[in-house]
Formats: sequence, structure tokens, C-alpha cells
Amino acid sequence: MERDRLSQAIRQWVEEHREEAVGLAAKLVQIPSVNHPPDGDEAEYQRFLAEWLQEAGAEVDRYSLMEVPALKVHPAYMDSRVYTNRPNVAGSFFGGTGRSLLFSGHADTVYQGTERWNYPPFGGEVHDGYLYGRGAYDMKGGMAAAMMAVKCLISLNVPLAGAVHIESVVDEEHGGANGSLAGRLRGLNADMAIIPEPSNMRLYTAHLGGGIWKARFEGKSGIGFSGEELVSALDATVEFAAMLKAFGEYHLTRLTPHPLWKGGREPEVTLLSINSGDASRELQEKLPATGELNFWIEAYPGVTGEDILAELWDYYEAQLVHYPTLVNCRPQIKPLIRYLSGSEMRRDDSTDSFMKIAARTGEAVLGAPIGPPQGSPFACDGFMFNLYSSTPALILGPSGKNAHAADECLELVSYERLIRWYAEILIDWCGLLP
Repeated sequence: MERDRLSQAIRQWVEEHREEAVGLAAKLVQIPSVNHPPDGDEAEYQRFLAEWLQEAGAEVDRYSLMEVPALKVHPAYMDSRVYTNRPNVAGSFFGGTGRSLLFSGHADTVYQGTERWNYPPFGGEVHDGYLYGRGAYDMKGGMAAAMMAVKCLISLNVPLAGAVHIESVVDEEHGGANGSLAGRLRGLNADMAIIPEPSNMRLYTAHLGGGIWKARFEGKSGIGFSGEELVSALDATVEFAAMLKAFGEYHLTRLTPHPLWKGGREPEVTLLSINSGDASRELQEKLPATGELNFWIEAYPGVTGEDILAELWDYYEAQLVHYPTLVNCRPQIKPLIRYLSGSEMRRDDSTDSFMKIAARTGEAVLGAPIGPPQGSPFACDGFMFNLYSSTPALILGPSGKNAHAADECLELVSYERLIRWYAEILIDWCGLLP
């Protein structure tokens, strides 16, 4: 089939199977797969994925992370997680000697939160062009698009010359990525990978790094009736929060500007939570003895978590004159997750060829020029590909809103276009058999 006619056939197939595509994305949302470290709830989701892949004609590999001997001794492995009944799933289609492509997405989501949802978090309901639910945007919509793109090409009897893999890994959220590492060590290393994180239909060839730390403060509690010298852990926590906000601006000036983030969101320092005193009591009769603050710090590729912490301590010592409580109430700082290293897809003839295909097919599907590659405004498991495997990874996923928040939703127009875009990339990258 000539190339233009094949594109027309793909478009027609996607339009005719619109209801099925929306139903698949909704089904993935309706299966809760919440990550609550050290455990997770991905088992039923992974079972559904494995059955769907098998019914679509894939050779399926469903395995426990603990079946991968090299995982626990790998320097990038993060200990303390539990993987009972939390398997990875991978399905392989087509074959031949053409170039291969892997779609790698994470099965887990963050929890639904305590905020009010206007639509059920696991309902998969459609309203005004959006499909709502936890994970609809991050990243079950992108995974469903990959699945539908492969099904489209199979249904149209398109003879791809290279292998196509769809991988669903566990434990990516909350600093995980052991599932992604296990996939690489299992041997699934294609010529290129697409991570369907929500890129809003942009080409992200790099991603930020980031980590979460906890600062804990211990003061001297009580009421100073006899002139005792007291130290409020709450005051120290609040002062440290103010210092962190100032450190955010300082940290950014210390980072070497990266061209892929020019004009985009730059690395940030974010306060996540503050706790002090006895939360079980409404009335407090004394200065709080303890305080805790969780915070997130981002950086460009090439910066480590150790680099960030060393910079923060240097800043702390230099700024103590402005924060008197912190002189006598110093924080104990520890990481709550592994640092998700920032990474960038390597540049060579192969990746340049892939990017030209991605841009050309995207322009054809979207009917508009694709902007230049960018760095993503978020951290993800892409570093497990770019730093620890032979497979470069591009981040390309759908549009939507409210990732990790109430009323998370997938924009269905972008979802439908993404199915077509993935299918077009597969044809031009993997090639066609004669």
C-alpha cells in the first residue's frame, strides 16, 4: 500500500474505532494501580495488560522483579521496596530485521488524594472532550495510545519489518524506577524507546532530575516559667521553609543554563509539607518540640542528589545570620526517595533519524509544524534508559490537565491524534517488509 494511502487508512481506522479507544483508556483508569511505598497495587492492572497484549497477538513476558538476578546488585537499584504480586509485563509484536521500537510506561499512579473530585477518581468518565480519572493523563492515556496504534497496524495488515514492544513497569512514582531498571536488565533493549509520559504532544529528548528530602527539627519544649531557654521547633521549621524559598533562587543561578529548557519551566525548589507539634490535639499548651518539613528540589541532567545536598548545606551555613532559630536548632536531613537523575537522549545518526521521523509524522498528523525538541518540566524514569541501557528514550505523550491532582484528565482529541502519530512513527522507523 502506498504511503499516503496507508496514512489515510490509519486515520479512517482510528476514527472508526474511536469508541473502542476511549473505552480502553477508561478501562485502564478504572483499574486502580496506586503506588503506596513500599508496596503498590498494580497486580490487576498488569493482569489486564498481559491478557490484552496476548489477545492482540503479542508474545508476553510477565515476571517478578525479583526474578531478575542482576537487579538488586545494580548500582541504580533502590532498596526498601516490596514487589510481591507486582510484576512487570512486556508484549512483543511483529519481528524481522528492521529497527525495533519500545513503548515503556509505568503501571502505577499516585493516590487519589484528599481533595474533592468533581468526577470519580476511578470512574473513567468522559465530559466535554476529556476523560477523567487518576492516571488518565499520567500515564494510562499514553499507554492506551500505544496499544491502539499497534492494534491499528495489525488490523490493517501492515507488514512491519522490525519488532514493536509494549512494556508496563511497576513502581515508577515516588522515586521508584526499579521496574524500568528491571526491564533493561531483563534484556528488553530496543533500538529506540518512547515513554508516553504526558508531554502535551511535544518532543522531549531530556528530562529534569529531582528528589524529595525530609528536614527534621528537635527543639526545647515547654513554657519558660523559670526562665528556661526554650527553642521552638516550629519556628525553626518555618525559618527553614523561608530559607528554602530563597535557596530556590540561588540554586537556579548556580545551574549552568541548558538549551533544551530555554523558554521553558526551570528547575524549582518546592515545599511539600510542614508538621509540628501534636497534630492529635487542637489546643497546644507549649512550644512544639519537633518539626518536620518535606521538600522537592530539581536540577538539570548531570547534577546528582549529593551535589544538591552539599550546595544546600553550604547555603545554610552562609545564611544562618538571617535565621537565628536555626543556629540552635539545626535540621537533620535525609532523602525520602532515590534521586531521579536528569538525563538526555544521546545524539547520533540513529537518534537523529528517529527524531526526523517523529517530527515529520507529527507535522502530518497535527497539521502544524512540530517545535524543536525540549527538556521536560518533570522528572521520570527516562534515566534508566539513557544512563543505564543501550536504548535512547524519547518522551512523547498526550495532552491533558491536573497530573497528580484532583480531576486529572486526558484530552481525547490529543489521544486520538497520538494513536495516529505512534502508528506513523512505527511504519517509518521499523520499515515495511517487501
